[in-house]
Amino acid sequence: MNKKRLTKLREELKIQDLNAMLVRFGSNVRYLSGYTGSNGMCYVTREDAWFFTDFRYKTQSAQEVKNMHIVVPQKGDLLSAIQNSGCVQSGAKVGFEGNHLSYEEYTKITTLFPDTVFKDMSMLLERLASVKEQPELDALGEAARITDAAFSELLNEIKPGVSERQLDAKLSFIMKSLGSEKDSFDSIVASGVNSSRPHHQPTDKLLQTGELITIDFGAMSKGYHADITRTVCLGKATKKQHEIYHIVLQSQMAAIKGIRAGLTGKAVDAMSRDHIISKGYGKYFGHGLGHGLGLEVHAEPRLSPKYEKKLKVNQVVTIEPGIYIPEWGGVRIEDDVIITKTGCINLTTATKKLLEL
Repeated sequence: MNKKRLTKLREELKIQDLNAMLVRFGSNVRYLSGYTGSNGMCYVTREDAWFFTDFRYKTQSAQEVKNMHIVVPQKGDLLSAIQNSGCVQSGAKVGFEGNHLSYEEYTKITTLFPDTVFKDMSMLLERLASVKEQPELDALGEAARITDAAFSELLNEIKPGVSERQLDAKLSFIMKSLGSEKDSFDSIVASGVNSSRPHHQPTDKLLQTGELITIDFGAMSKGYHADITRTVCLGKATKKQHEIYHIVLQSQMAAIKGIRAGLTGKAVDAMSRDHIISKGYGKYFGHGLGHGLGLEVHAEPRLSPKYEKKLKVNQVVTIEPGIYIPEWGGVRIEDDVIITKTGCINLTTATKKLLEL
């Protein structure tokens, strides 16, 4: 699989008039090499490729890394190992991940390679990785399947007197029991007024009858992340809770119905946002509509008022509108979808009916 990805990168090197690309960020290294450990680095030229790691991952890299020379130095850091390997030719023009490389590392590479011209190629790998291959789509589908199943089981645990933190722990256990490699991210369990905070962290607050409870969570399969949100009501919902919930649901369905390749992320965001604005709650929807999914939980592309790039077939994104009213609470509903030429395929099957538990 990584041979095709190396070919895509080399095509970009030619377009950008670069001789090579230095890749340090974990998920980008995994995307190119197949390596799942930490402390790995790739150096890819138009004709060849090298993978660098340390002694701890010698056996693992031999098993996972394909189509690259594997270098495991006896001592020293990986940048020094790249210098010692001689793979960087004098006068080469080399791209680097400016959005991931620290100032300290940048200073070091310019010192180690004084005759090399370095060019910031931020987001190049992320852009290439945003269009998914079938095995990636399968892994994302499996992650979503586990996440949906976990939500169904979690419903039995949502009761008055259970704390947000306890529910979070039970959710993590359920997802792992169902086959998740690990939690896709730190889950959000937000009850009552806490649900007005989009990124609330679970606390010891106890769930109470009459509250909305927003749960944002995801499983992981083969390194690929799911990310869904469901909001439920503990007990019978009030008229206002019903109103807010169904405004969010209708806005989400508008975007799911309208999204397709060729539209900008800005245009899709507007499909959902305009509905919320028309109902008078626009000021309570303060984040973008969605983001890409892959080896990172927040990836390319974006669905937001500022994203004017066009969406592509087989990109996978979340669609997650929300309304958050301070001192009252909030509602968010989120699905994961594959973008197609004419619409999308929704990977998320968990019910979106307002559940009154």
